[in-house]
Amino acid sequence: GFQKISDNTAPITRVIDRGEGIYVYDTDGREYIEATASFYVACLGYQNAELIDAIEKQYRDLPFFVSALHRTNTPALELAEKLVEIVPVADSHIMFGVSGSEALDYLIKMLRFGAVARGEPERKTIIGRQGSYHGGTVASASLTGGHHEEFGLPIEGFRHVSQCDYHGHREPGETQSEYSKRCGEELRALLDAEPEASVAAFFAEPISFSNGFKVPPMAYFPAIKAVLDDYGIDLAIDEVITGFGRTGNMFGCESFDIKPDHIATAKAVNSGYFPLSAIAMSKSLYDDLERGSEDVGVLAHAATHAGHPVGAAAALKTLEIIERDNLVAHAASMGSRLANALESVRGHELVGDIRSFGLGSGVDFLKRDDNDVPVNTPEQADAVMSAVCEAMLEAGVIVRPAGRSIVIAPPLIIEGSEIDEIVRRLVRSLDRVAAQH
Repeated sequence: GFQKISDNTAPITRVIDRGEGIYVYDTDGREYIEATASFYVACLGYQNAELIDAIEKQYRDLPFFVSALHRTNTPALELAEKLVEIVPVADSHIMFGVSGSEALDYLIKMLRFGAVARGEPERKTIIGRQGSYHGGTVASASLTGGHHEEFGLPIEGFRHVSQCDYHGHREPGETQSEYSKRCGEELRALLDAEPEASVAAFFAEPISFSNGFKVPPMAYFPAIKAVLDDYGIDLAIDEVITGFGRTGNMFGCESFDIKPDHIATAKAVNSGYFPLSAIAMSKSLYDDLERGSEDVGVLAHAATHAGHPVGAAAALKTLEIIERDNLVAHAASMGSRLANALESVRGHELVGDIRSFGLGSGVDFLKRDDNDVPVNTPEQADAVMSAVCEAMLEAGVIVRPAGRSIVIAPPLIIEGSEIDEIVRRLVRSLDRVAAQH
């Protein structure tokens, strides 16, 4: 995925053979710091013995059971209760899936079911943001704000507004508050152009990791929420990446004081040791689903592996470890160390911006001059990004290339000395690329 198919060759592909802590090792014996927790998933790193033991126990107790037709399993129920306790959605109800893509797809599907149950069948349009990535299913890829043309997407019922990219999109001298207001006005203009009572929800990530770690100004989400409230439109937050400690709070919503109607989670919920995702939906949507299923006689939706007992047991143990070992606070502390260390490269000739929040940072290669005007194109910045990413890989550090930037977001268990080593290797890689250019 995310490469040319013709690159699927033995000379190019690095086959990862094992992992330990924040490190992974390929079949040639090379060691790499996994500085993105492998697509922001492995929050507890690799070979966590306590988590593996919990998974093994569940395999021996009940390796699989489907949740449907008046039957379920104890770990799934316990995980649902735990999520209700911690998610920032009041009186929420939980629906499980297998991947983040499924969680977002299912939420879109449930929003449509709820609209029909309320007697508003036309309220099914979903608004996303350009450049945001939400998944690989047809619906979640339509919500995703890019790579549409080559797949014949989006399907009917999806609209997009601009990505929140203050560094890349601001007008010269435009303040964060002014920029946020302009984003809100763009959303209002789109809603005014849509048929009345046709839009169901606006979807966004607290931080757009997949678009290059775009951190919103603090005024951004209040500006968006004010518009949504004026039109009676739900706010759905994609916490697939930002959930479970990444932003220095348990959820990204809490870091930006966002009040969502629904959230979707996955990835770090069980550190990637077993596929699992979850939706936390509002009570009002749940009530619509309950009423609609009474009218129809059934909610004709299920997934064979949703609420899988092994995945649920892994998630329960992961959340126990995160809370017991204070990993959210640890992530915030390590994030501060990463942000401070990265200040050493802010003035580098290749670097245009450094964005840090929680245990995550983006190094952006779009540069601006003293008049706040970009001096290189996004395409030129992308070329530098790719070169730096390759140099980092050769230096034994895996980072994520995205949106003119490299993204650094290591496992929550990382220690300070390991943060420092990532930055040391970044400095060497930047210097190497600069010398070649």
